[in-house]
Amino acid sequence: MAELLIIIGVSGIIISTLGLMHEASQRNHSAVFFLVPLASLGQVQKNWEDYRWWALARVASVLTAAVGIALWAMMNQAFEQHPIGSQSGQTTGQVLRGNQMASSTAFVSSEEAALLVVKGQGKPLSGRLHGEPFRYDRVALIDGVLTLSQGEDFLSDLEVRILLGWQPEEITERRTLLVGPADQDAPVVHMSWKPEGQDFPETLIFESGYRMELALAPLDASQLSGSLVLVMPDSFKSYLAGDFTAHSNHLRYRNGEVDLHFDHEDTLAYVAEQYLVTQFPEGALDEVEAEHVQLRRSEGTGQVMSRVALSSGAVEQRHVRLEKSDVGWAVTPGSMETRVVTPPREGSAELVTLAQQQEEEEKTATQPPISATFPELVAYTDKSVALELYSGRKLEGVLRRVSGDRLWLVMNVGSGNVERSVSAEELKSLTLADGQRVDVVDEEKAEPAPETAPAPEPEQQAPSSWSGRSSNASDDAESGKAVEYRPLVGKKVTITADDIPQRTGILQAVEQDHLTLSVPMGAGNMEYFYDLESVQTLEEAR
Repeated sequence: MAELLIIIGVSGIIISTLGLMHEASQRNHSAVFFLVPLASLGQVQKNWEDYRWWALARVASVLTAAVGIALWAMMNQAFEQHPIGSQSGQTTGQVLRGNQMASSTAFVSSEEAALLVVKGQGKPLSGRLHGEPFRYDRVALIDGVLTLSQGEDFLSDLEVRILLGWQPEEITERRTLLVGPADQDAPVVHMSWKPEGQDFPETLIFESGYRMELALAPLDASQLSGSLVLVMPDSFKSYLAGDFTAHSNHLRYRNGEVDLHFDHEDTLAYVAEQYLVTQFPEGALDEVEAEHVQLRRSEGTGQVMSRVALSSGAVEQRHVRLEKSDVGWAVTPGSMETRVVTPPREGSAELVTLAQQQEEEEKTATQPPISATFPELVAYTDKSVALELYSGRKLEGVLRRVSGDRLWLVMNVGSGNVERSVSAEELKSLTLADGQRVDVVDEEKAEPAPETAPAPEPEQQAPSSWSGRSSNASDDAESGKAVEYRPLVGKKVTITADDIPQRTGILQAVEQDHLTLSVPMGAGNMEYFYDLESVQTLEEAR
């Protein structure tokens, strides 16, 4: 409209000016004055009867052009507030349309909208956007913006963004928001869709005129449960209704599990947190928070700096490097660096280095050892212990349980835990975390003396306990198993053992008294140790 008025006005000015010049030439008047604005005013006044119709036509043309220019200026100012990327049908970027004074439509308060909303309540969030059916794939509340999207691409096929201004950490109890069509202070709502044949979405912006009922409640550390009713005042009768689960981070989920292949800083922070949790015994860790994440997509690498708070009051800063592989993002083995920010408070438990542990062992070496039968070791379950076997090997971990003539020890290996069983015949002694040594004796040789009474030297008991176990027949059997299994080292095998679930993995090593099985798990491998005498069958997997 503005452009048409400008064209009509300018055309009228040109035609009326030519008409005035023609009349002036016929009356031997100067025609040049009509080319200069207002210069011919006196000549027109003296000869009004001759020039009046052309003069009035030029004035009307000037007014028409002025109105067109004013309208064009107002439209240009509106587009600056809601810019347009390009013309429809030739989109090379996102197109935004909006009106600060958007008016409501009859559909917003209609019975049709009410029936559609009632039909969708209590079900997963769904509806209709810009004439297309909508069912949400992801809802996120990040930086105060609630985003409801359909589609797995970087730019969603259909999407609604509500500028709430609510932060996830501030929602500690159920919070609701009701918006009516006449409310002027309502949150801004963006509705986006991809036109057919275009790669970039178009967006409508609503600052009022819609109806919304929103409720959000905390679900866990990174999730919120919510319900929504949203009726939009567009010509396509768009609406949303139903329940949803909103995430407060950028993690992507597939089949209920985090997608480790998704390239985002939040994915790296999640992998680093899961790895750091496995580096501490149960109860020692209070909080892990990623402070800085660096992602290099082109190289498939990244780095995470995390703040680790321990129950002892200590605060550490831990750096880990990550790499992307076929299983997704994973921590690079041996890449962790640690810096102590705050030392542990006085009198609290703390993690110690090997040198500190050796020093503590020297201090407690003066404690006299005590004796206990194998069944009496049940008193030390769920405690950190160090086992000494007659073969000379030492095993450290948490004593999980004692049953019959075997005990089970949970050991920390790499980024996870493995469970190792030890028989009564193998066990020589047990050392507690405070340095107290417990010598294991046969039940028939145990003396009914107090626990504090010194027990016979383990070296004196070892021959009698060991002699029954290390007969020539037993040694020959163990050697036979080791010789039989050693050709399978490096191959995929299936192992069945006493009181242990059947596992399939890569046979890493075969020793004289045990073997090692590596089982793929998550983003890495878990190693399991088996006593040769406990192995029932070991076969190459097909």
